[in-house]
Amino acid sequence: DRPYENRDNGSNQSVDQVKIFSSTYVRWFRDIPPPSDDVPVSLALSDANHAVTLANQLAGPVHLNVQFRENLAPDQGPIRNDNRIGSVTKFHTLRFTDVPGFARWSQSGSRWQRAFYPGKNVNHSIIEVAELILQSRRGIIVAGNLRLSNNDANEADSLTSIISHFATVAGMPILAGVQSGALRRERPVIPFAEHLLKHPSISKGLRPDFILQLGSPLISTEISKMITNAVMHNVQTSHVLVQRLYPYERADPEFTVTHRVSSDIGDFLKSLTSYIESLGQQATMKCSELTPLLHLGRELQKEMPSIIEETSRAVNSQTVEKTPNDSILTEPEIMSAISDVLSELSSEKLRGSSLFLSNSMPVRDGEFFLYPRQVTENDQTAHMQTSLSGFPLSVNVNRGASGIDGIISTAIGCGDTFTPTTLVCGDVSALHDLNGLYGLTSDLPSLSNAQSKPHSRVPLTTIIVNNGGGAIFSFLPIAKHGQDVGFEEFWGTPTKSISFRKWADAFGLPYRYANSFESFREAYRSSLLSGRPEIIEARVIDRSKNVDIHQRITSTAIQFVTKLVSETSSDECDLSLNTRINLPIKRYTNENISKGSNRSKTLLLIHGWMGDKSEWDLVGAELVKDLPHEWDIISIDLPGHGEAPYILSPIQQMMRTALSLNSFHETLIF
Repeated sequence: DRPYENRDNGSNQSVDQVKIFSSTYVRWFRDIPPPSDDVPVSLALSDANHAVTLANQLAGPVHLNVQFRENLAPDQGPIRNDNRIGSVTKFHTLRFTDVPGFARWSQSGSRWQRAFYPGKNVNHSIIEVAELILQSRRGIIVAGNLRLSNNDANEADSLTSIISHFATVAGMPILAGVQSGALRRERPVIPFAEHLLKHPSISKGLRPDFILQLGSPLISTEISKMITNAVMHNVQTSHVLVQRLYPYERADPEFTVTHRVSSDIGDFLKSLTSYIESLGQQATMKCSELTPLLHLGRELQKEMPSIIEETSRAVNSQTVEKTPNDSILTEPEIMSAISDVLSELSSEKLRGSSLFLSNSMPVRDGEFFLYPRQVTENDQTAHMQTSLSGFPLSVNVNRGASGIDGIISTAIGCGDTFTPTTLVCGDVSALHDLNGLYGLTSDLPSLSNAQSKPHSRVPLTTIIVNNGGGAIFSFLPIAKHGQDVGFEEFWGTPTKSISFRKWADAFGLPYRYANSFESFREAYRSSLLSGRPEIIEARVIDRSKNVDIHQRITSTAIQFVTKLVSETSSDECDLSLNTRINLPIKRYTNENISKGSNRSKTLLLIHGWMGDKSEWDLVGAELVKDLPHEWDIISIDLPGHGEAPYILSPIQQMMRTALSLNSFHETLIF
């Protein structure tokens, strides 16, 4: 086809080919831009792969509409009919191919992506994925939107248990996005993974060789970057995506998926688990080398409430003039309080509770901070036990266009199962759908039960995070331009003139107000237990300080993790990396040489990983015979080997090994 600039302007040989074939005939259409190194080769390969897959799945034709500019031949030089300065054909091959997966595809000769779908080869995927798991050393599971068919508590419980059991069998930790809901309460999940992945050493040293993604999309940018880096820098890394069959949905924004399995997640994992277990002794299952990250996450989980509290207090202390009515509540504290309450309330009355997170800040804060509170661990090695039950079984998010229209109405629909439901939305999002509150009034019957009485109402707790406008835009580069671009008027969109109390009165809904962590936690707890629809206005500190709070929390979390991996915190070892220690030495001597002989030179023999000084006995004995008498020949036990003490505790040593932090100069100190 002709390129954009030659369309719909009378250019010769230009026919409107965009969707020229009927959609009832063509299964899929894709308008592909002209060849350019601005568009990576991974997009072209993914387009071609998706087209072939859909043609097979849906048994019909697809239409790839490829645009070309003059010259049609791959020649360097001026572009025909374009006399502008710099209009020459140029193509940077390295830039075009500098993408995840290209090295693997170009070197292997295999398809860009292996696709398994019902009716053809989905059963074959069990064997292939099992082989990838058995071959991997650094496997990890990533959970996105699991897409339950409804908010049924039994379905959510069942899928959560299946995923947790599979992780136990496979010996792999889980990075669970907030949309995975109840999965975050399970023992194989790494708590606060978003913060761990922001640590430079962890993001660089993680290097998984097998990634099993369950559901899509992913909200976390850190998890997405981790996957991209893994596929980019290791041609052996496999990225397997498992989710129900959505033929037109590629669910591969970074073009890293190597295997796509279109299947029910629960059914697939049960079959995969059974197959691996059936192999018996043939399957040499080992825990992933990344399992120690669970310990890191749990230690951070213990500390995070204090980090949030102390950071919020520090930022609040910078406000010079305060009145008793000023808010001291911060946005991270809202998620922290929700985690507190949902972790405490595990009564049957709250079974099947769900959470709806609005786009913008609430969903991001949910990704960062919404984890159950730490429970007492009697066995630090029991990585794969179920922990808490009082946590939301489902977390719903509108991520299509990631807009803020219709948020309240959508949350009411999610809460129409008569189980306690919580909506967290910003003040701007609430303003865009205030009339949706009518769905909570006593005039309307429940949609899920046509026979219900007119006075039945959805037990939805609507939390309106009032920061006086759009806080998310303060995180973007546009914020630094301030009034030069009219930031406050067009981006900040102030809402200080709105009274949510009056809107609640207008719809006859109970209203609560909170401006501190304690008052919000109590308001939320009381609202959940009331079993009725209520509105909580959570007045937080000025949004101009929101960026600072989040950055400080991240910085403090990184410092805490750095301390965990670099110093000892175990009773087994009281040494730190800055301690001078005596290492056990073995000296090799010749009995024929007198003890008083002068030895001016020393040869130090150092063993390898998991060895000790005795490995050099045979060599040392020969060296004594062959070298001049001036040589003093010794071998040593390195820290943590043989008779030498640990510099790090065993669990810390495992963590550092998992993150490739055990270089010689970091551990050997005299």
